[in-house]
Amino acid sequence: MTNKPDPATTAELEALRAEVARLQAQEQEQSRRTGWWRPVVSGVLILLLAVLLPLGVVARWVHNEVADTDRYVESIEPLAQDPAIQSAVADKITAEIMTRLQVEAVTEEAVKALADLGLPPLAATSLQALSTPLNNAISGFVEDKVLEIVESSRFQQAWVEANREAHAQLVTVLTGEGSDLVDVTDNTVAINLGPVVDQVKERLVESGFSLAGQLPAINLQLTLFQSDDLATAQSAFRVLNGLNTALPIVALLLLGGAVAVARSRRRALITAALASAASMLLLGVALNAFRVVYLDAIPTDVLPQDAAAAFYDNMVWFIRLNLRAILVLTLAIAFIAWVSGTGRNALALRRGTSGAIAWARGGGNRVGLNTGRFGVFLDANRTMIRIVVLGLALLLYAMADHPTGGFTITLLVVAGVLLLIVELLARPAEAAAGPADAVPPPPAPGPS
Repeated sequence: MTNKPDPATTAELEALRAEVARLQAQEQEQSRRTGWWRPVVSGVLILLLAVLLPLGVVARWVHNEVADTDRYVESIEPLAQDPAIQSAVADKITAEIMTRLQVEAVTEEAVKALADLGLPPLAATSLQALSTPLNNAISGFVEDKVLEIVESSRFQQAWVEANREAHAQLVTVLTGEGSDLVDVTDNTVAINLGPVVDQVKERLVESGFSLAGQLPAINLQLTLFQSDDLATAQSAFRVLNGLNTALPIVALLLLGGAVAVARSRRRALITAALASAASMLLLGVALNAFRVVYLDAIPTDVLPQDAAAAFYDNMVWFIRLNLRAILVLTLAIAFIAWVSGTGRNALALRRGTSGAIAWARGGGNRVGLNTGRFGVFLDANRTMIRIVVLGLALLLYAMADHPTGGFTITLLVVAGVLLLIVELLARPAEAAAGPADAVPPPPAPGPS
């Protein structure tokens, strides 16, 4: 008696034959795509793509931070709670108030006036010796009150409201135009801390230090950026802001053109994806390098280095977010393009995956798991289902406000799991019919 082949195994063999036929057709098409200019043009387009893609990411950052007040406030708001920023603000306000109070000079004048009135020499000398401790005590008192303001919700609320009402801060940085809140002079960008100083003066008066109420208005500046190349940076930002929409579109056109003219479209897609991923890595390196340049450009006596680092990291957060998402996406595209190719390793990986899926599907059959008509439907529409799943994943990625690297990985994993489930549940019509539906063998002839 001859054993009939398992329907599932037969279906897998047919799928493998179809795959081989498809790959042979691709090789024949590739052999027809001759011409020395194809790899040259494709390579140039890929190079341009690698150059323009990071510029597109930076251009979107420039446009979003300037045009979207909510996003700008979202970036700048955490600085109000950053210990480095709070310490820098408190130190500058304390030093400015103590300079205006002139405690040492007032003490010396008081001692001199008392001495002129006939104060005993010992008493005059003792008062003179007390001037320094008195100055330190007042300085400590003022610093405590300043810290109470800076570390309170009043300062955080004032910080947010001031930045929301005067969104001109980032406009100032990028265009070079001054404002009441932000001043740009001598290649320096500084925020006016006058409103915070007024709050500190009120708190000092409320605490019984009435001398603070006699201080004139103080226009104190907190420097955020200082560089001799500020004008050049402003020009570059203005150009990028104008090209924020065009650059991503041009990058997509370059990708499509590079793949369309290449001799091997799959190889071109892999190369373009890897080049894009490399450009994102270089953008990350450039951000870290410019961070060092930025910190070196601001003297520590103007803005402490930890406060400057906190400001820089908050402002470039949007760029880092996007480059990580694009890095993950391009690496995923490169892997998908590679694993669907004709290479020996790719074929081995696909065969191993197909074998594992067939083994799991066969195990389901052996335990009586039969998806019936639903499985037949999945098998007949595998290609369409793959297109829909991948299309939805791409749509969700494009519609996400700020897709992160983690979001991109999660999206790819979910899409992969859905496709795997489809493969496990799909059943060819012959396999779904089952042994019960199979045509029974003819009866054995009886004895003559």
